[in-house]
Amino acid sequence: MRRRSAAKYQYQRGAIGLAGILVLLTVLLLTALVVDSGRLWMQQRHLQSIADMAAIHASRHLGCNANLQNIIQMAQLAASNNGFGGQLSANPNQVLLGRLDTVQGIRQFTADGSSEAVYVRTTTEVPSSLIAGGLMGGTVTLRAEAVSVADAPWAAFGVGSFTVSLSSQQSVLLNGLLGGMLGGPLNLDVLSYRGIAGTQITLQDMLAVSGQVGTLEDLLDANMQVADLLELFANAAGQSGAADVQAVSAMQSIAAVAVKNATLTLGDVLAVTTPDTSAAATVGLNALSLITTTAMIANGTNAINLPLGINLPSITSINAQVTVIEPPQLTVGPAAGNGNVCTIARTAQIRTRVGVLVSIPLLARIDLALNAEVAQGSAGLRSIQQNGSETDVEIEASPGIAALTLTNNAGTGPARVSTLLNLPVADIGLNLPIQPPTPQMLEYSVAHPVEDHLPQTQSVASPIGSSLENALGQPSAVNVTVLSVLNLGLINNVVSTLVRPLLSEIGRVLLDPLLSLLGIRVGGMDVTLDDLQYRQAKPLVI
Repeated sequence: MRRRSAAKYQYQRGAIGLAGILVLLTVLLLTALVVDSGRLWMQQRHLQSIADMAAIHASRHLGCNANLQNIIQMAQLAASNNGFGGQLSANPNQVLLGRLDTVQGIRQFTADGSSEAVYVRTTTEVPSSLIAGGLMGGTVTLRAEAVSVADAPWAAFGVGSFTVSLSSQQSVLLNGLLGGMLGGPLNLDVLSYRGIAGTQITLQDMLAVSGQVGTLEDLLDANMQVADLLELFANAAGQSGAADVQAVSAMQSIAAVAVKNATLTLGDVLAVTTPDTSAAATVGLNALSLITTTAMIANGTNAINLPLGINLPSITSINAQVTVIEPPQLTVGPAAGNGNVCTIARTAQIRTRVGVLVSIPLLARIDLALNAEVAQGSAGLRSIQQNGSETDVEIEASPGIAALTLTNNAGTGPARVSTLLNLPVADIGLNLPIQPPTPQMLEYSVAHPVEDHLPQTQSVASPIGSSLENALGQPSAVNVTVLSVLNLGLINNVVSTLVRPLLSEIGRVLLDPLLSLLGIRVGGMDVTLDDLQYRQAKPLVI
């Protein structure tokens, strides 16, 4: 019995040892499983972070003139900087351009080559197991995907001041200008215009009161009558609380006088070049700028008669006309990409003509028309860079060339001094060379928060300066070709006492304030930065 018991105990000791070995193997396998699972999870998370960072970095270059090759390079740069050893241009890795749709509340990426969003797929092969993989060479392919919407920094700017510092003289001109373009009389005072000029409204405000369109793209593309678009501006200002009661009432008065039947879209007034249109929803837009630009587009190239407050003796008739050859355009969009500018604001190209007939009792008659034409200028957004507590913006301004001439009222010859019997005495010419201005880089430093330090206006002008009143009043501005030496005294007297003061007055009461209203100077212009955004809060969407 003792021998059988000893053998039994030895057998049990062997069984316990075997069970211990099995337990240890199980623990090792579970440990390997836990280690491998944790390792694979960590590697998957790292790969997902690489895809996320690559997509976000690439989306910041989706703005101007984006092309797939450049976007791949930007995504590869971010991926490599975060430890990715593969090539995103090689399968199964992938970078695609496209758009983002929401279907039943789920975001979906569609690769159609557009620049609204970027898709990045990263892959890597890793050992399937540190133990089994090391012994048998098994691998597993990890895969991560990310989609980021366009996140290029953008700005809203226009060519024109439209500040609250409007004068009463400019308000009279604005009444004539807007009333003439819209087809009805306006009689708003300077405080009303200042209220409108100090009002900022957004596309989001307009969308909220539109009542019939669902997206910003629809809002920009919807055909509207002039009065309806102006009413939309007024309702948006009133609904958002951006304007006081007087300013809203003035905007409604402007909409009420619009009797022209022109049809236009908000996209004709405001060019939104940012790929993600919704990003521009909250940009602040100057209400007076929107109204003036809308009126110019609606008017076409019809000449507008303006009242002139010139009160000089002997003037028998005076007629001032303004023709908008090309309307201005406001813009919202990103900075230049690949050296090419795509966000461009333009001034109006205008032609003014002031015809004057002067009769000097018992002496002479003057037949004079001052013609001024300013070609369309432009301003392009070059760069937006965040610099600590401020954002630096560079806008390249290219003013339109101005041309001034003196002719007779019929436009068939030079301005002329004649006797009362219509015998020519002298021809009057204009010697006021205006050098073509060269493009200049305007630099804006906007402290944070930007909404507290905008809008900002900077100017560019030719060496002649910004005032035509002073330039036209200079003795050297007028040259005289004498046709009758018998009347030299009369000619000198007429030119010095009448012609020069008359030209100076035309510059003071019409040209200087009118060009200032339109953001134009003689050979120059004003560029107003209204709003900017450097980064979206959540560009990563998938």
